[in-house]
Amino acid sequence: MKLTCHMIMSADGRLQSQYWTPLYDGASNVSEVYEATASKMPSDGWIVGRVTMAEYAGSIIEEREPIAGHKTMHTSTFMGKREGRPLAVVFDELGKLHYKASTLPTGEHIVAVLGSHVTRSYQKELEEVGVSYIMRTPGSKEEETRSALKHLQDDFGAKHLLLEGGAITCGTFLSMGLVDELSLIIYPGLDGCSEHPSVIECAEGESPLNKNRLELVDCETVGNGFVWLRYKVHR
Repeated sequence: MKLTCHMIMSADGRLQSQYWTPLYDGASNVSEVYEATASKMPSDGWIVGRVTMAEYAGSIIEEREPIAGHKTMHTSTFMGKREGRPLAVVFDELGKLHYKASTLPTGEHIVAVLGSHVTRSYQKELEEVGVSYIMRTPGSKEEETRSALKHLQDDFGAKHLLLEGGAITCGTFLSMGLVDELSLIIYPGLDGCSEHPSVIECAEGESPLNKNRLELVDCETVGNGFVWLRYKVHR
């Protein structure tokens, strides 16, 4: 399965668009430019981390603590109400997100990637709503992640997925050597605050990104002043 990291950043590499300076010419819309470029890379859906998914729709609730109870013994993949829809995959190891529907407002079917220590009660909650889930095979973080990607390929037929954040999730996948292509859109504006996250970051204690070597394969102007860079990742 191919994995493309697709992100948008300010000209100084920052991630959170609410802090970016206004466009010189406001004819372009950030979301429209981002989605238009994504549509040029046909995929079976996208992957995000828990924090990003929690911000995606008002109907998704993030609990501070996961559901209490005994660790599940049910380790099989659950196939929910996909109905041929593209996938919205969320890595939610602790099982903190709660859903009111199995489909996002934009039409994607939700697939939660869970850690082996979630409770059976949480699994049943997802099953009742129709949200699919994958149980990560216990092992190292990289082994568990590779296992989840294999389930996405074998059980859900995913051949190409877009990795769309957040910064730590992208950094984790890159540090594990799992990203095949890097797609970056540069917004023609600035942030300037060193406290704001960059577009890709590594969590404390994770290996650096120096195993990734980038080969520029395409560069074009999109929207009004945005630049779209595409790199092949060599490991």
